Amino acid sequence: MDRFKRIPVREQEPKVRATNFEEVCLGYNEEEAVAEASRCLNCPKPRCVGGCPVGINIPGFIAKVKERDFEGAAKEIAKYSALPAVCGRVCPQENQCEGQCVLGVKGEAVAIGKLERFVADWARENNVAPEMPTEKKGKKVAVIGSGPSGLTCAGDLAKMGYEVTIFEALHEPGGVLVYGIPEFRLPKLDVVAKEAPINDENDVSHGRKLPTVPPAFPSAAFSPVLHILLSYSSSFHSFPSL
Repeated sequence: MDRFKRIPVREQEPKVRATNFEEVCLGYNEEEAVAEASRCLNCPKPRCVGGCPVGINIPGFIAKVKERDFEGAAKEIAKYSALPAVCGRVCPQENQCEGQCVLGVKGEAVAIGKLERFVADWARENNVAPEMPTEKKGKKVAVIGSGPSGLTCAGDLAKMGYEVTIFEALHEPGGVLVYGIPEFRLPKLDVVAKEAPINDENDVSHGRKLPTVPPAFPSAAFSPVLHILLSYSSSFHSFPSL
């Protein structure tokens, strides 16, 4: 294997994707992900971490992918990111973590974003359970807005042991993830709805019943951090704009 060339990522054929609005990039399978992870140099001072806005331990989770410990990789990412499947698809990695990769100086950077996406999708498909907060603060926090910032804030607070309730004015949670990014770039049902679900079956928005998920949550329909968020939140409310 040429360490300076990344493993190609599978995509829909042009003639096929011209007939649908499904996701163009198909991502890595297990073998491809392990091969790509093997390219990482595991730098003593990883510049890629400095290029990540949330400081994910990138060499750490990639090392676990290389060892085929996909569950461990998911739990490592979950320490830092509430939306790994989303970020693995739409973050501008080429200008952030991948832009700092040492391999990119003479060749192609490690496909960090595609590996993050693979890990997040694998975790969702395999019912990876999150690590619960060791203690509860006994305090409630309201987060206004369920866009990426609101979801991340709520997820971090929930990990710290706070009881979080998110308030959203629109029909669906997700903000720009739902209303601003096209389906072929970021699937709404398969990705966004499963990383930003609703857990109050009684909520109704603008006369339309919202989708629900069981509060007991041991399903594949959550990212690792949002498992914690929803398991310790009282409800997800929606109210009309004032």
